[in-house]
Amino acid sequence: MHENDWEDAVISNVQRVLTPVHPSPAFREHLKSNLQLASQQQMAKRAMRIQQTPQLNYWVLGAAALGVTVAAGSMIAWAVRSRLASPQ
Repeated sequence: MHENDWEDAVISNVQRVLTPVHPSPAFREHLKSNLQLASQQQMAKRAMRIQQTPQLNYWVLGAAALGVTVAAGSMIAWAVRSRLASPQ
């Protein structure tokens, strides 16, 4: 048995089962116009995404500011306490 026998069998079965289809010119024109419309919509969506500026997440910004404030306050409190606790 040759290696190409199974390929030949598959090819002959596909050719026997499938028949060539030739779409009408009206269908082709309709498909072309729909594909062009879909392409224009995709380009418009991409342009909208590019034009949008990324918005700041104010919750994250506020949490970061609060964290920095608490850290700075802690350092100041520690420095003041250490000076008051050991007068020399």
